[in-house]
Amino acid sequence: MPPAVRTRRATAVALPAAARRLRVPLSPFDAYWAALPPVRRVFLFAPPSPAVPFPDVVGVLRSSLAAVLPSFHPFAGEVVYEPDSRTVAIVVGEDAGVAFVEAETELEFARLAVEGAEQDVDALRQLVPDIRREELPAPVMAVQVTEFVGGSGGGVAVGVALHHAAADGNGLWRFIETWAAVADASGSQVARLADEQEPPLHDRRLVHFDGDEELARVFLRQLAPELPRVVPKQDASPVLHPSLSRRTFTLAPSAVRRLKQQLAAASSTFTPPSTFAAVVAHGWVTIARASGFTDAAPVYASFLADCRGHMRPAPVPAAYVGNCVALCAVALSGAELTGVDGCARACQAIREAVAEVKRDPLADRSRWVTKFTEMPRGRAIVMAGSPWFPAYGVDFGFGTPVRAELASMNHDGEMVLVAGREAGSVQASVALSADKMPAFCEMFVSES
Repeated sequence: MPPAVRTRRATAVALPAAARRLRVPLSPFDAYWAALPPVRRVFLFAPPSPAVPFPDVVGVLRSSLAAVLPSFHPFAGEVVYEPDSRTVAIVVGEDAGVAFVEAETELEFARLAVEGAEQDVDALRQLVPDIRREELPAPVMAVQVTEFVGGSGGGVAVGVALHHAAADGNGLWRFIETWAAVADASGSQVARLADEQEPPLHDRRLVHFDGDEELARVFLRQLAPELPRVVPKQDASPVLHPSLSRRTFTLAPSAVRRLKQQLAAASSTFTPPSTFAAVVAHGWVTIARASGFTDAAPVYASFLADCRGHMRPAPVPAAYVGNCVALCAVALSGAELTGVDGCARACQAIREAVAEVKRDPLADRSRWVTKFTEMPRGRAIVMAGSPWFPAYGVDFGFGTPVRAELASMNHDGEMVLVAGREAGSVQASVALSADKMPAFCEMFVSES
């Protein structure tokens, strides 16, 4: 099948010379992601009114990216294997920069932007540059801007691919928000924005702890034993997942409030859970019910907890861009999850796991890899993202997106959260076996 997206021009946004020739060592938080596929985000923007010519859109995105890149200089580098020390680092070399692809497509914009319908996963992936490599070095980041042409209905897609070893979700969204803020500002406002915002931090010494260098090597040996070759733990090709269905749902603010109230009433302390705990619990239970897990065998859920405010001896600043998240894994039997009080049980398990991370983020650090790999396939649910990631607040100067998606979802039983368009709402993108998706669709929104 020929590609649905055609490249017009591929260039690079160069990093200024003063920010080059730098090396950023990977912490264990980063090394955990060294062999995993990149994060691939895509934003769909409807044609603005009044119209903005595509060359002008490209010009604004390029110039603003060039303006913010020095503050996010590791994103212009490469993930490199260093055989002498058997480690992996981000190296910002003499020719550092970010690949910038201009493309066009005749795909129907409205079909990709509609919510609730079956998603064209292959099309979404073509709207984001592919920075996967079988062997290091690998680029940290690339950007693609695609114009919808012909009878497509118009519109623009902005795709960002980022190697997860460089940043976690908080770091990536900090970059996207900064880039959009500069793009949407006039030239005279750029300096003011830079003065008002706390500068991003990349110094891995901020997340240092005793034994961290050896732990990073342990993670690399476990996840990428054939370095510099990196073996993907998940493949982005839809051909390998022909029966996987993917749809997007939005929980309205009233539905989120009702869900939290119900869970608070079922709690022994009557304390409302966080939006994250409530929605993840609801998703975990709904996937279990749609899958028919009513037996005594465990059903697992994994998610990431931000450690920044809980590291010792001092908390890590919120402006830190590198990875600083711990893997949490919880399990309940199928019978518990699908029972009458399944959502309350699930929420309590999630809250306890988060509380453990807050008490000691590094308590089970040696098991971050094994506790994920030991989860049985088919009974493990992956939760990613956050209801606070402002996907629909991104504005490069031509309006906010009509659709924001993660194009790198490919796990049977995966849910990715971002903040919805309306304040207090939550968007959940779900990947699930096609035979389970109809039941999930029926329950997820109606039972919230």
